[in-house]
Amino acid sequence: MTSRLEDKHEAAIEQFNTASNYRAPLGYPKPLFKLRNDYPRPISDSDHSRPITNSSIPGDAPALPLPDVPVKHPWTKIDFTSQEGASQYAQIVKAYCWEGNRSVDFVVQDNTVRPWFHAPWMHASTNGREPIKGLTYERSIPPYEFAANQKRGLQNWAIGFYNAPGASVFGGVWENPAEPVWEDDLKFPKGTVVFKLLFTTATDEEVPTMKGSPTWEAMIAKQEDPTKAPRTAQFRVDQPKPVRLIQVDWATVDHRSPIGWVFGTFMYNGTLEHIADPWDRLTSVGVTWGNDPQLDQAAFNHGQKPVECWINPEAEELRKSLGGARPSWGYHGRLNGPADNFVSACASCHGTAQSFDAPLVQDGKLEKLEPGIDGKKRWRWVPLNERITMTWYEELLPDAAFNSYTVVSDVSRFQNVKAGEPFSHRGARSADYSLQFAMGWGNFKKWWDTYDAQQKEKEAGARKTTLLALPTRRVVFRRHDDGPEEEQMEKLLAHITVEEEPRRAGPDFDWS
Repeated sequence: MTSRLEDKHEAAIEQFNTASNYRAPLGYPKPLFKLRNDYPRPISDSDHSRPITNSSIPGDAPALPLPDVPVKHPWTKIDFTSQEGASQYAQIVKAYCWEGNRSVDFVVQDNTVRPWFHAPWMHASTNGREPIKGLTYERSIPPYEFAANQKRGLQNWAIGFYNAPGASVFGGVWENPAEPVWEDDLKFPKGTVVFKLLFTTATDEEVPTMKGSPTWEAMIAKQEDPTKAPRTAQFRVDQPKPVRLIQVDWATVDHRSPIGWVFGTFMYNGTLEHIADPWDRLTSVGVTWGNDPQLDQAAFNHGQKPVECWINPEAEELRKSLGGARPSWGYHGRLNGPADNFVSACASCHGTAQSFDAPLVQDGKLEKLEPGIDGKKRWRWVPLNERITMTWYEELLPDAAFNSYTVVSDVSRFQNVKAGEPFSHRGARSADYSLQFAMGWGNFKKWWDTYDAQQKEKEAGARKTTLLALPTRRVVFRRHDDGPEEEQMEKLLAHITVEEEPRRAGPDFDWS
């Protein structure tokens, strides 16, 4: 007979190896998503002379020809702060990510060039991995935001990949999947590369640049109202739906950057019809290596522009040609992708990755401007509180007498958070710009707490049962033991309460 702790450990290992909590239709004829989580052992920045071989990967690793990880990738010789250099840097990183993955439709287990891995515990939430491609639910695009003809709310779904140096961080924390250890700030080693594929439900008619976009099938969220994408993906469709490539994000550890990382994003561009492979019809939106902490509302109003990113003029023209309402790619001209929130930015968003949640964006309002020369609608984002927007994380601290409170600005929203340092220094541990690590860890912790609560209530035969397994909701119900079965069920449903937890994605927009 096993102990409760042993049962819990076995359940934790099972969850660690779970690809999806959702099911594909019975008899679905195509292969389903398989999780790659046989992570290498941790690598330090001074440890790059050690080859990453099969012996570095625990468990039943496939016999792949795993090459040594070079001390310097080719992009490390390129000056990413120049326009020409930034563009070249992005293209070389994209080619590295595509090598061995594109030919196997990004089933990374089949890559014979170099090993890639998925982040753990991304299945265990209402927005968690769907079963066909392992996609998770991302921020949706409100009607009219990206294109003038976009009358529907668009769902966006994504999957991320880590190369071996990056995955070694997971290998350290999750060396024992039953008892993971995260006690210190994380720091991804040199050589780390991460990329993410984002897919959308947009049609050619809604977003003309989507013509010819690569298409996958996925078990996406049910969408009762076409004008509004669901806030969570708790309820999935019964049959797979097509989703199409809209965006590719990438990030590299590069110590020449003030934040220790370089981020970039591509958008699918259907006008590049001369390129035979649709997966290569990508236009770089830009590259960023910092947060431009000096660029507040006043500076922006005086015509100041970001200096720690490069925005591709071709991508700017594409954005404007679509006639969407979003005024820029990222906040005040910083970098973000077409599926991302324009009141944030790549680096500022990922900089919040730590051991407890920080809001990704702050509230504000849309202000309609006079139409432009072309007669198209124009908008401007006005922060609800400029000081809060630029300081982002604040805390109310009681004075000694506990009869008044002082607002303490803890950290600038757009500060250049150093790699391996927490976004907030009030007891948080840094996840070093890895939102997938932070989200996966949060999913694990909530599952761990849920397991204990459920087992105790089950053993006690309590009339009250709390289901905490879904990280975005808390469902509470009480059993009734009197009356016919139908009456009991009716009473049961009447006593169910669903409480939404705070969202990190920020405000919804109405562009109508």
